[in-house]
Amino acid sequence: MVALRRIVRFLRLADREAEAAVGLSAAQLFVVHTLAAAPASSLAELADRTLTDQSSVSIVIGKLVAQRLVARKPAPGDRRRIELRLTAAGERIARTAPRVPQMRLTEIVRGMSPKDRDELVRVLEKLAAAIGANEIAPRMLFEDERRRKPRAR
Repeated sequence: MVALRRIVRFLRLADREAEAAVGLSAAQLFVVHTLAAAPASSLAELADRTLTDQSSVSIVIGKLVAQRLVARKPAPGDRRRIELRLTAAGERIARTAPRVPQMRLTEIVRGMSPKDRDELVRVLEKLAAAIGANEIAPRMLFEDERRRKPRAR
């Protein structure tokens, strides 16, 4: 329980730090940093890169587009696909904002052996089911929490 409390608190503090630093949630900043590494050729690709589902990343992208930090452009060669890339404002934020723990978490999970990753998933799913959390739709970490309006500066 101590380790679980530490992880949850660490993620919550990172979310607050991100919001205080740049006015974005940690989930939004995670997507900004992910797109700063390379534009995405689709929402599905971005979902894969962030280890989340397409609907969750779509919600975050919608918020970032509304803030003019991400641009959606038809993909060259296939106008049915939408390419996602940072705007100049999004690039500025990516250069100056703190790195969120979700970046490190995805690196660690991707670096695990398939056996360790399967074991982690098995144990976490068992815990989620035992406490009834499997009834809740998964979202990007802390993105669906009620957000306070950033203070005017």
